[in-house]
Amino acid sequence: MELAFIVNPISGKRLKGNERVARVKAFVSERKLDAVVWETERGGHAPELATKALEQGARRIVAVGGDGTINEVGRVVVGTDCEFGLVPMGSGNGLARHIGLPLGFDDALKLAASGSAIKVDTGEADGHPFFNVMGIGFDAEVGRRFNETKGRGLINYMREGWKAFRAYKSLKCDIETPDGSRTLSAYIVAVANSSQYGSNAFIAPDASMTDGKLNLVAIAQPHLLSFVILIWRMFSKKLYHSPRVTPICADSFTLNMEAGGIFHVDGEIFQCGETLTVKARPKSLRIVAMSC
Repeated sequence: MELAFIVNPISGKRLKGNERVARVKAFVSERKLDAVVWETERGGHAPELATKALEQGARRIVAVGGDGTINEVGRVVVGTDCEFGLVPMGSGNGLARHIGLPLGFDDALKLAASGSAIKVDTGEADGHPFFNVMGIGFDAEVGRRFNETKGRGLINYMREGWKAFRAYKSLKCDIETPDGSRTLSAYIVAVANSSQYGSNAFIAPDASMTDGKLNLVAIAQPHLLSFVILIWRMFSKKLYHSPRVTPICADSFTLNMEAGGIFHVDGEIFQCGETLTVKARPKSLRIVAMSC
């Protein structure tokens, strides 16, 4: 088996359900590819299918879905010789945008099946692999709220962000790196492997997936006007210009907090204790990409 397509039929808003699966199967049939097309049936099914594909000798596994599906498949592929292709079908598609993938379904499918793969870095937070961004604080709270709503897309994400903004308070965090430590009162502590959350909202405009490092971005608690300005800075790639923003680049971080809570990896929510360890895994993933 050369290729395995793992398709989440319900992520995002485009080509949902049977139509998405049928389009992938038609693509495989038309090109007479040595491939299987497997559909996820529940949460947590994608890693099982990816493991099965590896066991059957797949040379490349393609995730067709949103950030959650990409993370679930990627966490199985990372650290192996298997190549990883993406057909982004989510709301923000931050990783896909960073690596220059087309967002159109047919073009993305063609590239994922036949494009060249390059080695890139990944991240790991308390043992959980991530490929785009992890974080604690406000963005984890927004992710939790967003995951619990039925709506998708940027508008729904912004709506949940506004609700969280009115209720969430800063956390005190001691950030240790190999070069030293510093204590910050932060509203958001994001650690980015690629440059953006998604939808061209850039949390770490200078992030690279090939430098062996991660980019931590700490943001002090804003008031309403500065919150709006911070959002504008994200979409204009000028977040680092804000005096409320502290960027730190390193290959590992230890985050010490006053209490445990939640954190996210690529939007997936997990619980953590008072200490959270985040580290880069250089050149650990062979991904089909146009740029990094």
